[in-house]
Amino acid sequence: MKMRNRMKKHSLKFLSVFISLFLWAYVLNSEKIRFEKTVTLEYILPEDMIFAQKPHLDVTFMIEGPRAFVRTVSEREDRLVIDLNRVNAKRELAFYVDINPAQLNLPFGMVVEKVLPRRISIRLERKASKIVPVKLQFSGSLPDKLSLVKTELSPSEIEVYGPRSVIAELKELPTRPIDLETLAGLNSVPVEIALTDERLSLTSGRNVTFNYQLKAASSNLTLKNLPIKFLTHTKKIESNTKTVTLKLLVPEKVMKNRANVSSTIQVWADVPQDARGKIEIPLKVVLPPSIHLLEIYPKTIIVNIQ
Repeated sequence: MKMRNRMKKHSLKFLSVFISLFLWAYVLNSEKIRFEKTVTLEYILPEDMIFAQKPHLDVTFMIEGPRAFVRTVSEREDRLVIDLNRVNAKRELAFYVDINPAQLNLPFGMVVEKVLPRRISIRLERKASKIVPVKLQFSGSLPDKLSLVKTELSPSEIEVYGPRSVIAELKELPTRPIDLETLAGLNSVPVEIALTDERLSLTSGRNVTFNYQLKAASSNLTLKNLPIKFLTHTKKIESNTKTVTLKLLVPEKVMKNRANVSSTIQVWADVPQDARGKIEIPLKVVLPPSIHLLEIYPKTIIVNIQ
């Protein structure tokens, strides 16, 4: 009997503790909390329109609600889609869009106290496009004794679209600066178009290729009897020419290790996969970035493929 009373007494204590903890957790999670949530705005533009002025890209909701839901709501990614075709049925070029607090889906007990900004100013303009020339821009300087010749941009013109007023004044588009110090040893590099206004866009990719040749006053290193390597899928290849001679322009600091220069240079003959019989193949030279090729002899070789 005493044992039963003692167990009953302990059970009541445990029950009291459990109820106290439950009530404490309930009160804690039911506490009202104020917090801010930034929501991204996503605009759907009319097909023939573009922003004359960039609108707000997000709004901030001031929210109050139970602590239990704060983390869930604050950490989730929300977007508000604003269809300008629907809200601007009159096809106006300047108007306002109101942000409705009810657009944000919230759990029961949470309310939006304020939206900043509450009203978004929209300014539209007719879209236009234009094909304009690309203008080269450079930075840095070429190594001594080198000069640029036969420069070419591919493509030399590019189509751009944007607000009609901006397109009307646009005469050309510059490239991002090309570092002249990196051009030695190559004959083409990719460059990017630098858009002069954030409202402008290209109808295709921004990549443009700069093709060029570098001319040197004279060579300072001649390498003879460099072996030719064949890049091919077959082993049955014959050629009377096995080596080449290269005339190079080498920086002075590299010339100090002249003996190691030849080991860093490769000459390749790329044999077409389906080629048969005697064909003429141009030779390709792979150089370190700081070394510039002035002349290769011979430029091509005749190979017999069986």
